[in-house]
Amino acid sequence: MGFEFRDSMIGDYRTQGYLVFRQILPPSLIADLRRATAKAPELARLRSGPQAQRLQPIAAFDLDLGPFRRYADLPDLVDAVSRVLTPRHRIGANDFCRAGLLLEPAETPWCTRWHRDLRETSGVPDVEEFRRVNRDPLWFNQINCPLYEDNCTWFVPGSHLRDDFPAETAAVEAPLPAEDASGEERERRCLEYTQSMPRAERLRLDAGDFALYHPNAWQTGNYLPDRKRVTIHDFAPTPELLDWYERWSQKRAEDAKPTVEDAKPTARRRTASTS
Repeated sequence: MGFEFRDSMIGDYRTQGYLVFRQILPPSLIADLRRATAKAPELARLRSGPQAQRLQPIAAFDLDLGPFRRYADLPDLVDAVSRVLTPRHRIGANDFCRAGLLLEPAETPWCTRWHRDLRETSGVPDVEEFRRVNRDPLWFNQINCPLYEDNCTWFVPGSHLRDDFPAETAAVEAPLPAEDASGEERERRCLEYTQSMPRAERLRLDAGDFALYHPNAWQTGNYLPDRKRVTIHDFAPTPELLDWYERWSQKRAEDAKPTVEDAKPTARRRTASTS
C-alpha cells in the first residue's frame, strides 16, 4: 500500500518532533538511488577509515546526482513536506551541498552518546534568538531517508519543546562499552545504553520511508557492522534557516580565531606571567 497523507501528521510532527512518511519513495526510485550510492561505503572508508559512517557532502564526490534530484522533486514528497512544514521548505538545498549518506561501520558495533545537535552553548549567533527559534517546531528540521532497512536512530518524542529532565542528563553519562570489548559485548552494551534514556523510541524505518525530525530533540544512534545502511541525511530549509546556519558558521569561525594574546610566542607568555 502506497503513501497516503493524513492531516493528523501536521499536529503529530509539531508535538512529537518527528514523523515518518511510510513507503513514500517508489521502488524504481529506490533502485536508482541504490545504484547511485553503491560505491559510497568504499569512498567513505578510503577517506576516514573502516569505522566511517558518513559521506558528506554527497555533492563533493563522484556520485550520480540525477536520482537525488528526482527524489527531491518527487511530487508526493514535496507535497507532504510542504503541508507539514511550509511550501518554502525544500529538500536538496543548493543541489545537495549539505546532504550526506549515513553508513554502517565496517568492523565493530558502536553508538553515539545521547545528545541534542544544538544548544545555547553551541556558539549560536544570538542566544535569545536561538531560544526563540528552537521552540518553533517549523524552524529546525532534519531528514533520514533509508535506501535499506534502518533501525539505528533513537529519539525522545516531545523533547524538542522543553529543557532536559534530570533522568535524561543522567542517562547521557551512563558508561559506554570498552574499546577492547568483544563485538558481542559491545553490541549488548550499546543497546543497553540507548535503552537507558527515559521515554526513548526507536525509529524503525524501511527502504523508501522518509523520517522528518527535530535535530535538537534528544537523539542517538546505535550501529551494527552486519546491518547494511545507506540513508540519505539532509534537511529541508527555508532561505531564513540557510541564513541562520551561515551566520552560525561565521560566528564559530570567528570564535576559533586566535586572540592577540594567543598569538604571542609561548616563551614570552610564560615570562610575562611569572614577572
